[in-house]
Amino acid sequence: MLVFTQNLTLPTIKTTLLITVLFATAQLMAGCDLQSSSSNNDITAQTDDVHKSKPEDNKTPINPAPIKSATADKAPAIEVSKLSNDKTVTPAGYQKLSFGQVITPELLNELGLTKAETDNEQCYYVSNPAVSYTDKEYGKRASVLYQMINNKVALITIQAPNIPFYTDIYVGDSVSEVMKAHNNELTYEVDKYALNGDYYSLIANVNFKVIKEPQLGESLKDNNIELNGKEDKLPIQIEYHIKGGQRLNGYRIKSTEWTADNRSLLKGEVESIDIGIPEAIYLVEGCS
Repeated sequence: MLVFTQNLTLPTIKTTLLITVLFATAQLMAGCDLQSSSSNNDITAQTDDVHKSKPEDNKTPINPAPIKSATADKAPAIEVSKLSNDKTVTPAGYQKLSFGQVITPELLNELGLTKAETDNEQCYYVSNPAVSYTDKEYGKRASVLYQMINNKVALITIQAPNIPFYTDIYVGDSVSEVMKAHNNELTYEVDKYALNGDYYSLIANVNFKVIKEPQLGESLKDNNIELNGKEDKLPIQIEYHIKGGQRLNGYRIKSTEWTADNRSLLKGEVESIDIGIPEAIYLVEGCS
């Protein structure tokens, strides 16, 4: 080694040292770049881990269109109205038939309703043969009857215990439940054939008030009543037919003339329910 060094000239030695320094510097710089790249990768990886730990940050926010309050409130009302018209007997009618509606043979056929045998073309009943029940006393009967006067819907009679009525009273309910549903504001009338008062009626005025009370056997006239609202086209009454009662103090008790004693004597249960215009309610013999 000593011999080799002695044989080199000074310029050669300088050149060799310069090359060595440059090579060492290049290696050092390459090492720093590699470390910097590695550090940046570590930072990126840590940032990714932070985002992955919060899945909600990666979700696209959903902003649905605002629902108008009028529309939101209207939807349930539509369902309720549909239920009332299709499933429940109300002052508006029942199953696509309303009070005062003109009836044609085509409409009866469309609704599956058949006309009862009668010679009276001004007053008759129709029913749906497919909707019936079996009564212990009378056998098979129509669940619902529609009374037509001058080819218009005048009265709807509920005979079956499973037909809903809008006052939440069903055939078979007690008279106390009926009175409670109407806050004791019902008119009492004994059936003219029930000498002992075991059959009687409780009558409610739905959308009108009476100006002049009718005399015995007289029906309500248009000039004797006042409608409660311009939207009401026809005055509507309810008549609950009660069986199993007993005679009270009088043939007729007005809705404003009840006493505690008379109310306590009320007995019986609902045999059928009529709802319709007063002209039909006050027909004692129906269409006969």
